[in-house]
Amino acid sequence: MKKNNSIGIGVIGCGTVGSRFISHFKRKRASVREKTGIDFVLLKVADRNMGGKKGRHPSYTRDPEEVLSDENVDIVVELIGGMEPAYSFIKKAFSRGKSVVTANKALLSGKNRELFSLASNGGVHLGFEASVASAIPIVKTLRESFIGNNITKVMAILNGTTNYILTRMSLHGESFQEALEKAGSLGYAEANPTLDIEGLDTTHKLSILSCLAFNKTVSWKNIFTAGIRNLDAIDINFARDFGYRIKLLAIAKKFKENLELRVHPTFLPVGHLLANVEDVYNAVYMEGDMIGKSLMYGEGAGGSAAASAALADVVDIGIKLAGQKPAGSPLLYENEKIAICSMSDIRTKYYLRFTVPDRPGTLALITDILGKNGISIASVLQKEENRNYAVPVVIMTHVATEHSVQKAVREIDSLSIARLPTVLFRAEE
Repeated sequence: MKKNNSIGIGVIGCGTVGSRFISHFKRKRASVREKTGIDFVLLKVADRNMGGKKGRHPSYTRDPEEVLSDENVDIVVELIGGMEPAYSFIKKAFSRGKSVVTANKALLSGKNRELFSLASNGGVHLGFEASVASAIPIVKTLRESFIGNNITKVMAILNGTTNYILTRMSLHGESFQEALEKAGSLGYAEANPTLDIEGLDTTHKLSILSCLAFNKTVSWKNIFTAGIRNLDAIDINFARDFGYRIKLLAIAKKFKENLELRVHPTFLPVGHLLANVEDVYNAVYMEGDMIGKSLMYGEGAGGSAAASAALADVVDIGIKLAGQKPAGSPLLYENEKIAICSMSDIRTKYYLRFTVPDRPGTLALITDILGKNGISIASVLQKEENRNYAVPVVIMTHVATEHSVQKAVREIDSLSIARLPTVLFRAEE
């Protein structure tokens, strides 16, 4: 057992998540000690906006080096986000024999292989539950509970901010801007919400999940990503007419040794489990050879949810350290046989909205081009009739390839009848 059965904790970063972590840590310390028999002690907190409060417990400082060099700190909790200086801090912690807990999805999605290797070679632990889906223990589930499964599909809502915006637009008729402003006023959206609404936050998390579910390291930069910024209320209404809801999904599917990864707004049937996940909640839907179909659900936005996941990692690592359980086993097995599919090769259903003149022969021109590209039509909807102006014509297709659909859309958009570029959404069942 570790001397005095005590685990020293140091925190770098005291923003929304960091401050919540510290607050909850203090309140839960006695409870955790009773449950584990281990005394977790918060020794130092470093943040550039904090003055030094020496002699207090914990001791506050502006200098992260004071956390990294403290011999009594066993676990460093990195909550500053971004690539640098977070990457350097974590590497330095590993080199000094300290384990690390992080919520840094941007860093993990770009440097996961390096970090896993450094932790393994250094005989230390890396906890990153808070980096994906906050209150949902998806990392631990995939690494431990589902370790014997061959996971074939993951579809997930991984960003509480965008899910809240889509809920407001779908159920309350708000515009994108109205919903975004409300999300900001409630603290769900950052002052600069670009990472959320452009889908990049979700893509970072999907990159991490691909390592855990499929043993494949894929940089977030190589994952197709589309956000919700340009989502129009008219498409939400048409989706409802077809029996769908629109959700920003992270999608991963494995076919033999081929893996497709993508993030985009997606049409889901109203009866699908994910279609009814509302507000800031996240959910991860998985299919595997032994588990069948599984859904995990929980809050995905807010400092407390992320702080809960970080605290769970601290306790989990602390138990291993107190019991002298060795780290050093690889966190990631890289399956070199798996190939990443090109986006042009994916097969799914599509929603296509054309803005064209309401006159005889227009629909025939569109369907002829779709047919020549091997795209079969499932249903057509045209609500408005106006001989003098362009109107929306909406088509739902059967399963088709991305390459064929994009080619057909380019051909249709080049016609004189096309008044606006075609709006395209992908649909899943």
